[in-house]
Amino acid sequence: MLEMMMKLQLTAGAAMPTLSTLKTYIMREGGNGSTIVLVVFAVLFLVKQQIGKFIGFLIFAAIVFFAIGDPTRVVDALKAIWEMMV
Repeated sequence: MLEMMMKLQLTAGAAMPTLSTLKTYIMREGGNGSTIVLVVFAVLFLVKQQIGKFIGFLIFAAIVFFAIGDPTRVVDALKAIWEMMV
C-alpha cells in the first residue's frame, strides 16, 4: 500500500505544470513589444526630421535590442570597454 502511494505521489508530481514556459513566453513577448516601441520612436524622429535625435536613438535602440537578445554578451562587452578605459 505504501509503495503504491509513493508511486502515485511521484506520478502526480511529475504531471505538475511549471512556470518555465510562462517565463520564456513573457521574455519573448516583452522583447517583441520593446522592439516595436523602439521602431515607432525611430520612425517618429525620422518623420519629424530630427536627425541628431534619430541617430542617437538608433545607437540606444541597438544597445537595447542586443541586450534583450543576449544580456550576458552586452554585460561582457561593457566590462571590456570599462577595463580598457580604466
